[in-house]
Amino acid sequence: MNASILIIEDEYALAAALSTLVRRLDATPVVAASGQGGIDKLGSQNFALIILDVGLPDMSGLKVLEKIQTLPKPPPVLVITAHGTLDTALEARRLGAREYFLKPLNLADLQRTIRGVFMPAKVEALTHTNMIGSSEPMQRAFAIIAQASGNDAPVLLMGPPGSGKSIAAEVIHRHSALASEPLIIYRADEWSADRAEAALDEVISKVGKGVLFLDEISTWSKPLQAALMHRMSDLKARLFSASSHDLSAVREDLFYSLAVLQVTLPPLAERTGDIAALAASFVGEHVLSAEALAVLKAHAWPGNVRELKAAMIHAAAVCNYSTILPHHLPVSLAKVEDSNHLEEAMKRSLGTWLDQKTTGADERMPAYDDLLETVETSMLETLLKRFEGKPTRLAAAMKMNRATLRRKLREE
Repeated sequence: MNASILIIEDEYALAAALSTLVRRLDATPVVAASGQGGIDKLGSQNFALIILDVGLPDMSGLKVLEKIQTLPKPPPVLVITAHGTLDTALEARRLGAREYFLKPLNLADLQRTIRGVFMPAKVEALTHTNMIGSSEPMQRAFAIIAQASGNDAPVLLMGPPGSGKSIAAEVIHRHSALASEPLIIYRADEWSADRAEAALDEVISKVGKGVLFLDEISTWSKPLQAALMHRMSDLKARLFSASSHDLSAVREDLFYSLAVLQVTLPPLAERTGDIAALAASFVGEHVLSAEALAVLKAHAWPGNVRELKAAMIHAAAVCNYSTILPHHLPVSLAKVEDSNHLEEAMKRSLGTWLDQKTTGADERMPAYDDLLETVETSMLETLLKRFEGKPTRLAAAMKMNRATLRRKLREE
């Protein structure tokens, strides 16, 4: 990094800890124990970054921040305080603070923030797309979506709330022969029971030869389902329908009329491998740190992609530099929570893999040790990447015998 960082902090122990952190990042720490001392150093030397405490003995750190902003090229400032208030936080932001930290400091967070200021990750241009996913369930869904785009058969879209059913409907419509015709959505829950049928007639009349999207069909009353069935023979529009719930309440003849093609969108918790790409599509020029991505992957996502999008918009709004860190995420995500869903997803994937490997005659079954070696090799490769390819660090962190680890890595 080879830069000088000014630390304006009157507590000796904290200033020493911050200096150590700065040296660890290959930068040179310069310490001032008072506000005026910091201002004097700013007049005699250029700094790449300033770490500024609000509670200084001679003046408020906010006064120092105000003076910093009068410099021809003010460096970025990270503000720290022992007594955070809304007014202080707002004033610090107004005066140009890049980030705001509360004591006791999480030095790991602070270190990642400094790295983010000096070494912003490269952002590659994202090709515009509407649906993202490389997981097997999404690839299956994409295949049906492609088929649906090439004909005019009715399509039933299934999946939990927030999984992308409306987006899938828009994609099919936009790439179909009816793209120039209207796509009109009818939601029965927007109408009282005595108005729902009349409203249905209105949209049928309005859509003409376009596409009529019947949302949450499984919640429709029996009379409304019957009314739709009676009108099916006269309909000129293509039909899309969607459901977030069990379809047992849908009458059988209507189900078969609507479900000629079926697209099933999985919960986000069952395709955590897609989270990085999805999150990147929602944050513009920001990028996710590895730590923030780990938090996202550990979350259960009851609101699915819709919840992820809201979380990423929040993170981008509060992050003032290129890299999104865990503390930029909504509080509900940053909490340590039950991650049993990840274990369940692992068991499902393992079960599918074992089904593939062990289907057939007994004499053709692979040896147990061969299966175990495949799983262990994959796990070690993943762990080694976490520790920058350094087996010694991996062995120490995972409490493994170093010689055993090196032997296993040689056997890969």
